[in-house]
Amino acid sequence: MTLQRRLPVPALAVVAVLAVLPFGGAVSVGLSVAFVAMGLPAAIAAWFLVTDRRPVPASLILLGLALGIVTSLIAAAGGVNPGDAITRVVVAFIALGYAVGLAMAYRPGFERLGLDLLVVMGGCVGAYALSGAGALQAAAGGWVVDGRLTGPFSQPNELGIFCAGLLPVAVTCLVTAGSRLRTALLAAATLAIVLAWVLSMSRGAWIGGCVALVVLAVAVPRSRRLLLRAAAVAVATCGLALALPPGTPLLGILGIRLRSMGDTGANEYDARPLIWGEAWRQIADRPWFGVGPDGYRVAATDSLSTVSAYGADHAHDLYLSVLVERGVIGMTAGVVVLLGCLVAARRHLLAQASAPDEEGAVLSARSLAVLAGLLAIAVHGVFDMPLWNPIVYGFTWTLLGMAVVAEIVPLVRPAPAGTPPAPTPQQEARTPS
Repeated sequence: MTLQRRLPVPALAVVAVLAVLPFGGAVSVGLSVAFVAMGLPAAIAAWFLVTDRRPVPASLILLGLALGIVTSLIAAAGGVNPGDAITRVVVAFIALGYAVGLAMAYRPGFERLGLDLLVVMGGCVGAYALSGAGALQAAAGGWVVDGRLTGPFSQPNELGIFCAGLLPVAVTCLVTAGSRLRTALLAAATLAIVLAWVLSMSRGAWIGGCVALVVLAVAVPRSRRLLLRAAAVAVATCGLALALPPGTPLLGILGIRLRSMGDTGANEYDARPLIWGEAWRQIADRPWFGVGPDGYRVAATDSLSTVSAYGADHAHDLYLSVLVERGVIGMTAGVVVLLGCLVAARRHLLAQASAPDEEGAVLSARSLAVLAGLLAIAVHGVFDMPLWNPIVYGFTWTLLGMAVVAEIVPLVRPAPAGTPPAPTPQQEARTPS
């Protein structure tokens, strides 16, 4: 069997995106490398649709994403920054095509190869970030930590949300690896992701990752043993970090950072309350379609703004950002995406409970891991909005495309006990009519 038959053209295009994603920060033809690469599966999907070779997948997630782009276009037309807003809409349209292309690329078994490649790619990003580790120094009661890992990202929270979204996927790939070689490779990648996640010192990423792993442990039984052992190590490490003096290298800094999560008033320089207040002012001013994509920073220079001196680019909150840029109508599109994710989660939770064969169990476990990865990103979004980094953006849309697969892929249920196997074509030919 040739490689092309094993991996059809749409799947090869998706693999190319995963390979290029760590270099997404580079600029090419006015757009990042990640956005340009995502255009390849999008173009293939468009070709399949135009030539009637494939239909549009019937998916609530895709419907919500498409409605979100429509509302973004409307918001951009009447927004405060239409020039830059159109660029955002074009990139989002490419990303939607990429998600469609990823759904079209799926073949039985691709959930193994595709997610394994995603984890290995994340492990390379984590290892690169760890190679730049230096001395950490805390200030303002742990609210500020100098020397945090960034890797190929522009700031630590982007590394944190990337690793948090990968954690449940990496754990599930590890416990469903199927071979010693894959297990060893995925174990090394998972370790790099975990260490980069911790040393990013991103508290939002810590919370999002932990919530996702707890949900994964409940939804995917085969992940519980590994997660319980990891939880025991994490609790012991955190306890030691909190007990040691603040001057202790690494663990002392970790303890200070953990304590800062319970002391919200320690950083007098934190402008986020003002930034959130400005977001609510803009929402009240334009509640239905918002100020348009990338409009927050322009609207924040208004004479009524309280954050004009800070130069804030966004609302530092995923949900406030959606309301600011696309209004209540745009948020409704996000609710449709959420409903699609819940439908997909329900399908695979029921499939897990029905004791499917090994391949069906792996498919359901990995599908639930993808949804848990999106949950980690959604939880982190309460605290910050680092999704417009090209690597994080491409990674998030990769998970969304895989979530579409989880929503629509046919699930083969096991035959009831005692049911004879289906006859082969040869047996049917020998059977008299």
